Amino acid sequence: MQIYRARSSVLWGWVAIAIGVVVAVVHVANVGFAHAHGGLGLGAALALFGWAAFLRPHVAAGEDRVELHNVTQVATVPFARLSDLGTRWSLEAVGDDGRTVGAFAAPAPGAAASKRHERAAEAGSIDKAEYARAGDVPGTPSGDAAALVHDAWDAWRAAGGEAGGEGPSITRTPDWIGVAAVAAGTILAIWGLLF
Repeated sequence: MQIYRARSSVLWGWVAIAIGVVVAVVHVANVGFAHAHGGLGLGAALALFGWAAFLRPHVAAGEDRVELHNVTQVATVPFARLSDLGTRWSLEAVGDDGRTVGAFAAPAPGAAASKRHERAAEAGSIDKAEYARAGDVPGTPSGDAAALVHDAWDAWRAAGGEAGGEGPSITRTPDWIGVAAVAAGTILAIWGLLF
């Protein structure tokens, strides 16, 4: 499987972990380990949330399916049931029955990048017909993830894959590691704030 995770997500994940560690260490240094519940709880919660929300989510393109690993769930769409990919808010997989699921790991670019996209289309440096939205443009998280999925999807079709199937096009399952990380982070944050 080929995996995509936005570089910005990796950066923000490690920043959150570093800030969590700094909060815990500074608080322990100031009040001592025996009384550092607040700093330890909040620091650990921040580090867990950063890991769960930024470092774990990813898009994985396999030989016959795409998997969108979000914070607390994994959505699987077989290529046989995939009808389209969108990039309006994030990379969005659209099943042949109209169901959609977004990838937390591949957000569409913000307003500034959208303005740059419009200026580039007006100047003729990008083809507006090919890249209708800023999220379609290579170099953006949603554009890079969409390219990865399109390449795998095209390879599947070239190998003789045929569309169709029974049941729902998108299968969602809980990501128990993500659920546990969010629950533990919430408990640690409450512990840090209240005790």
